[in-house]
Amino acid sequence: MIGKAIRTTVAILIATCAIIFGSCDSGYDCGIEKTSYNRIKFYNIDENNIENEYKFPDVLTVSLVVNGKDSIVVNHLSNAGDLKLPMSYTQECDTVVFSYENNATDTLFVKHENIPFFISMECGLAMYHRLLGVTHTNAFIDSVAIINDYVNFDYNENIKLYLVK
Repeated sequence: MIGKAIRTTVAILIATCAIIFGSCDSGYDCGIEKTSYNRIKFYNIDENNIENEYKFPDVLTVSLVVNGKDSIVVNHLSNAGDLKLPMSYTQECDTVVFSYENNATDTLFVKHENIPFFISMECGLAMYHRLLGVTHTNAFIDSVAIINDYVNFDYNENIKLYLVK
């Protein structure tokens, strides 16, 4: 009789704990992506003035320079047709360095506005960005076009980077 009472009590305790801890879920999922990425796609213009997507046949290394220190984001990427790069929350200009296999480099200076985006009280803020302008060096980069100035969590292309033939 005592054994049955103990089993019943334990079962009631387990059920009570499950109900209490199960009700603690607020329903918020803070695991959503909180980093917005600048999507850069590579192009070139052929002899007929037709825009073509371009893939680097050589090895490409991409670094971001923040507060005077560079961080390699992509190392020895080959056959690359596009990049997805995080943007700075604290700076208003991102410096992106492209290092090519032949020791040449190009630098993009991406000027942007940081726009805080409120997700919820539980999840806090994320950061969107608005591209204001891009300047560059000319080792292999011919020109740059901003086609979508609003950088957020979607997968839209933001910058077209035209390379020398």
